[in-house]
Amino acid sequence: MEVHHHPDIHYHTKMWKEYLLEGFMIFVAVMLGFLAESLRENISDREKEREYISSFIRNLESDTSVLASVIGENEWKGRGLDSLKALAKKNMNDQETRRSFYHLVARYTSYYSAFISYDATMMQLKNSGGLRFIRKQHVADSIATYDLAVRDINYSQVPYGKAINDVMDAAQELLDDNVYEDSTYFKDGYFTGKPLPLLSKDPDRVRVFFNKISYEQGWTNNYVSTLQKWYPFAVRLISYLKKAYGFERETQ
Repeated sequence: MEVHHHPDIHYHTKMWKEYLLEGFMIFVAVMLGFLAESLRENISDREKEREYISSFIRNLESDTSVLASVIGENEWKGRGLDSLKALAKKNMNDQETRRSFYHLVARYTSYYSAFISYDATMMQLKNSGGLRFIRKQHVADSIATYDLAVRDINYSQVPYGKAINDVMDAAQELLDDNVYEDSTYFKDGYFTGKPLPLLSKDPDRVRVFFNKISYEQGWTNNYVSTLQKWYPFAVRLISYLKKAYGFERETQ
């Protein structure tokens, strides 16, 4: 009878130190992976932050240009309304006064120059979670303040626009707009000298009209004051953001 011999089987029992080393190596591998992913996300977030700020600076530069223009145009409008108000003390039956009346009403009372913020980046920051990338608290606070500034300007624009519409409605009760289309009255940008009509000589209507002119001038001045209050802040914010993110060095 054959006798089968089982081969010798040697079992290796791991020492506790080996288990500890393997566990430590796994832990290190996991931590390195976590740190690498965290570093990658951090670099990506910083890049997105700079992209948002760069875009916001461009929007601010556009806004400050518009602000300066709107301020100047409304200061011009305010001076014109002042000249129109002076006619309230003059005889409206005088044709020279009446020509000035027609000219100033057409030139200034319907003139509307309003600030509209180029807010594409602001909308992204507010509505798409972009603010979470802004890690500098002072920067986030400044952006929030500028958003408040735009809303403040928009609020002051409401009575400014209403005052313009009110004066235009009142003017329709006094002036005949058809004269501007009639070459016997108005030709090549000038009045011909033909006597200009007034739709109403009612002194109460005339007085109401000039009261509305005063309101329009007041709300125009208020609008200009609001624009002037925030314009320097917007200019300083551009400089601050460029310095905070090193964009000044890139343009030198």
